[in-house]
Amino acid sequence: MPRFFFHIRFDHHTQSRDELGLDFPDVETARAEAVRAAKDLRDGFAAQGRDLQDYAIEVENASGELVFRLPFSEMFDA
Repeated sequence: MPRFFFHIRFDHHTQSRDELGLDFPDVETARAEAVRAAKDLRDGFAAQGRDLQDYAIEVENASGELVFRLPFSEMFDA
C-alpha cells in the first residue's frame, strides 16, 4: 500500500513536515484524508488568529514527489 506524507505549508515558505506518513490504497483516499485534516486544522488556526489563506497541505509520496497541493484558500472562505 502506498505511503503518503502530509506536510503543512505556511505562506509558501515554512513547512511542518510529516516524517511518519500514512498508508492509503490510492491518491483519492489520501486526498479525502487531507480534506479531513484541513477541516480539523481550520478551527484551531482561526482561533489563533491565523490567516487561512496562508496555509496549504502538500502531500508527497514515499519518493518525495509532490502528489498534490491542497490550499486552504480553495477550501475555505477566509
